[in-house]
Amino acid sequence: MNNFKSIHLDKSKAFEEARKIAWGSIWVLAGIGVAEILISTFTGSLTLFADGLDSIADGLVSFIVWFGIRMIHRPRSDSFHFGYAKIESLAAFIAAIAILILGAFIVYHAYERIIHPSETTNPEITMVTLLAAGSISLYRAFQVRRVAKKFNLVSLTLDAKNSIKDGSASFVGFGSVLLGYFGIQYMDAIGGIIIAGYIFYMAYTAIKESSLVLLDAVKDPDLHDEIKEHITTSFNVDVQDVQIRPLGHGSYAQIHVILDQKMTLDNVYEIVEKIKSSVAEKFSIDEIVIEPTPKSGS
Repeated sequence: MNNFKSIHLDKSKAFEEARKIAWGSIWVLAGIGVAEILISTFTGSLTLFADGLDSIADGLVSFIVWFGIRMIHRPRSDSFHFGYAKIESLAAFIAAIAILILGAFIVYHAYERIIHPSETTNPEITMVTLLAAGSISLYRAFQVRRVAKKFNLVSLTLDAKNSIKDGSASFVGFGSVLLGYFGIQYMDAIGGIIIAGYIFYMAYTAIKESSLVLLDAVKDPDLHDEIKEHITTSFNVDVQDVQIRPLGHGSYAQIHVILDQKMTLDNVYEIVEKIKSSVAEKFSIDEIVIEPTPKSGS
């Protein structure tokens, strides 16, 4: 029982630090995006404009991560018996649709730029801005990844990957503008299309991941059997069924075990608590319900 409580205390500390660093990522990425968009209005670079939108989209992902971590600690209500963890997935799904629209907007303007070419001004400013944006994004990404690895947080790992993607997109944009600087045509438009491809991929990933959570799909299909085997091996208890449900950052498990009907209530309680603690620690499951069933004919 004490182990079970300590797991939740450790997770509370982890989520608190994760929330702080995700909050910082929101402002860093949004600031980069706004700066790139403002400078693009001066230079006329579609690549810089697209990279700015990409940074804002990544800032939106950081906001969803922060929002999800915040909602985890909100008390349950009469209407939401399992809490508010899935709100994060719903927000991610809606944000992904908005990001798809941004990507389509960039592709449309890139197509227009190819059909009706226009010169960009001050490409040196564009390249310096892209290099600075990429460097800041990567530096922030490694900070986020350090915290994600420290506490083994999947959501923050995703946030770090998005920041790395944002930084790499800036460097790709720099390369396309550099090629255009040396006289290769349409590179600014092509750079915008490449960054739009990054945006489409991010939206696809977000839609896929959030849809699985909203539909109660379990990412690891073998987890059901692994839990059964662990309980049977560790406690010599037969397991009738294991039902797993994702809850945002965590998961919920309902486990049906078969116990000797001659066991006293105290003994049943003791074995149930031991199974709970062991499964929570080994498989990182946040909420566990054990339903004991008497063994027939015993």
